[in-house]
Amino acid sequence: MPRKLAIPAAIVRFNSSDEEQQLLGLLRHFNNARRRAYTLKQQGTPKAEIERVLQGELRLNSRYVKDAYHSIKSLPPHVAFGGLRLQRLRESGKITREEYRERRNSLIISRGDKTKHGNLNTRITTRGDGKLALRVNVGRHWIYPEVYLPPKYLERYGHLFFDEESTSPYTVVIKRRENCGGYQVRVIVEAPLREANRQEELKRRVMALDVNAGHVDFAVAEKQRVLAAGKVNCHEVQYASRNRTGNLLHAAVNKIGNIADHYGARVVYGRLSTAGFKAGRRANRKVRRIPHRKLGFILEYKCGAEKRSEAYTTKIGARVSRLVGLDVHKCAAAAFALKILDYEAFKGLCSSRMMGEISRGAALDEGDGSLRRQLSVGSGLTALHQDRLLVHDEVALCGDGGHPIAPGVRGLSFMESLKTSLPILNVRIC
Repeated sequence: MPRKLAIPAAIVRFNSSDEEQQLLGLLRHFNNARRRAYTLKQQGTPKAEIERVLQGELRLNSRYVKDAYHSIKSLPPHVAFGGLRLQRLRESGKITREEYRERRNSLIISRGDKTKHGNLNTRITTRGDGKLALRVNVGRHWIYPEVYLPPKYLERYGHLFFDEESTSPYTVVIKRRENCGGYQVRVIVEAPLREANRQEELKRRVMALDVNAGHVDFAVAEKQRVLAAGKVNCHEVQYASRNRTGNLLHAAVNKIGNIADHYGARVVYGRLSTAGFKAGRRANRKVRRIPHRKLGFILEYKCGAEKRSEAYTTKIGARVSRLVGLDVHKCAAAAFALKILDYEAFKGLCSSRMMGEISRGAALDEGDGSLRRQLSVGSGLTALHQDRLLVHDEVALCGDGGHPIAPGVRGLSFMESLKTSLPILNVRIC
């Protein structure tokens, strides 16, 4: 069964300034087609008529026209192309009309074709000098800007681009960065999964979820260490209509599934019941707005997730979070993963003696003459070291922090990997 994978790339060099001008012209025509198609669709014009009108009005071939329509067909009413922030900048006079038009013409989407074994409008290829190039159809001819693709992806998925027998359709997305910052490229391929390797990976890796109001925290772990932690933000679920809530939950689960596929992990989520939750009025309202049941159905349907008990994981996460530099929810997800992978070690963490040693972490001798450092953390996106003023982007690495865990303490070898050198993924739904 194939899975979709977005491979990051970037245009690094044009052969001439004329090539870049031709690409800018294609950006302008393609985004004009998107806006025109959106207007016609809102007026109730059929798809076939929209495509016929666009081909007559704009200098685009039929494939670009179909891709432009496909990119807007699911958009809701009242969309600001280029983003609402850009529109507000223009309304307030902070940017000129020319800057506004240039910045909103920033996207090209070119889908692949199964019958043509690849992508006819934009294709990954090699030039005569052996360098990778992105062959782009800009009208009556092609341009070949040099493109950079990370070697690990090229080694793993290069056969999808170059082998004649195995070449599969792939989608290319070209995005122009703001302030002339260059062009980023995403190549979306369907990569087949090897079932034997997949089953072996699922036995030893777990992606545990900690569901909260407006976000889902997760930890990906093996039996001896945590590989990554982070959260998927979905705050709009708390205030959206019923139909919109379903769309947002599907988008969140797609992100979770992509991360689980990347790490080769099986997904587990908690057996939750909010009926008996009692706190303040505001807290009650937030918790009971969490669509646990619906989220669970979508997780099981799309990711094959398992529902397991997560009792005591939040208590352990709350105490461990002070020592490792992560917020409570990520540590709770890591404890949940430990419970699934090694229940005996988890019971060791639950014991009163173990909890007492964790709580008194600042007084433990770590064997190197220093005391374990108590971290001042919150429950925000990443709960960073406050004195280092570290900032996380969508995917970022924290700086090195903390000291080694006290040796010989049962169960803490797993928690040692929860220090702030862990990859922290903060995924937004957009």
